[in-house]
Amino acid sequence: MPLKVVNAPQAFTVRLIPFMNQLSKIKIEGFRSIRSAEIELKPLNVLIGANGAGKSNFIDFFRMLSYALKRGFQNPYLVERGPASAILHFGAKVTPLVRAELSFQTPAGMNIYSFSLADSTGDLLTFTREEVQFHGSSGASAKPPIPLIPRPSDESGLSEVWSDNDPLTSLVKMQISNCQIYQFHDTSLHSHLRDAAPVDQNRHLMSDGGNLSAVLLALRGDSPADYAAIVRTLRLLLPWFDDFILEPQGPAQKQRVLLRWRMTGRPEYEFGPGQISDGSLRLMALVTLLLLPVEQLPNLLLIDEPELGLHPVAEQVLAGLLKNVARETQVIVATQSATFLNFFEPQDVLVVEHELGASSFHRQNADELASWLKRYTLGEIWNKNLMGGRP
Repeated sequence: MPLKVVNAPQAFTVRLIPFMNQLSKIKIEGFRSIRSAEIELKPLNVLIGANGAGKSNFIDFFRMLSYALKRGFQNPYLVERGPASAILHFGAKVTPLVRAELSFQTPAGMNIYSFSLADSTGDLLTFTREEVQFHGSSGASAKPPIPLIPRPSDESGLSEVWSDNDPLTSLVKMQISNCQIYQFHDTSLHSHLRDAAPVDQNRHLMSDGGNLSAVLLALRGDSPADYAAIVRTLRLLLPWFDDFILEPQGPAQKQRVLLRWRMTGRPEYEFGPGQISDGSLRLMALVTLLLLPVEQLPNLLLIDEPELGLHPVAEQVLAGLLKNVARETQVIVATQSATFLNFFEPQDVLVVEHELGASSFHRQNADELASWLKRYTLGEIWNKNLMGGRP
């Protein structure tokens, strides 16, 4: 199958009211290492586990949904991250279907989106069932589900134009599109993070941080207090950093801006994206993301290993920023750092383990860990395998 260029959603279009549209529960069956899991989610969720436990597979489930919303499920998602035998838990002979159900809490009740994917010819996957349903909070019986596909389909019904015309379907589509993954791992010399960005791509930070310079430029003009908070935090973590130099270049309609900055005490020198370490560049992107104005944040923020390459002091500040942003938007973070874990509360933590060939997810209980917490930090408890999650 030829590779088709379909961009995963890099930004949402409308932010919903925080915590009135929260993903409260998710059920996943048969997806990669997740044989069967039912997970209740809170405003802040820190997934910790060893390599291969299933943290990245959980996040990849949301990546699959984001492609499906843009008619990119078959290509590029399955082309790049499939085939079906790699997605179905231990293959189609063991697991013929992927099933999932997402429950979004709203002021009026619960919006539920569910679907099934089945193995099909050519080691592909096909939507065999997809529907949305509303459960009222008043105790009234649930309304009948609304089917999104009349027959098995290669693509999600949420990607069809008609889905914007039905009120419930449109809202569910918006709720899913507001689940945004951020991963700033690619900091190579030719990465988007180090490249100049079109000035007009500044409404939301892209999932790979590729428009960081454009977002900072817009914040400097439109939200100076937020921009100042970003600069102030970076000065705390990067003592050599003074301020960004953000100067658009090129014709008026095609201007681009490069990420450049000045060093403290040496205003005559200017530095570019090729003159910074991977960890410092990643930190610039993370701090900007977590200090964005609330209207520029998604309703669900997913970050895979944000602590990668950071100093323990930076990890502490990052954890504080995550706690603060979780007051405004729902957060899911995946990590394997015991040091990073120290800065969170037990009830924030979901331990991910690989048990009997499948991923399991266990929410921690502060009361059950109370005696251990008198003697050890949360990270030490995890290192001692007292709450699971270790190899």
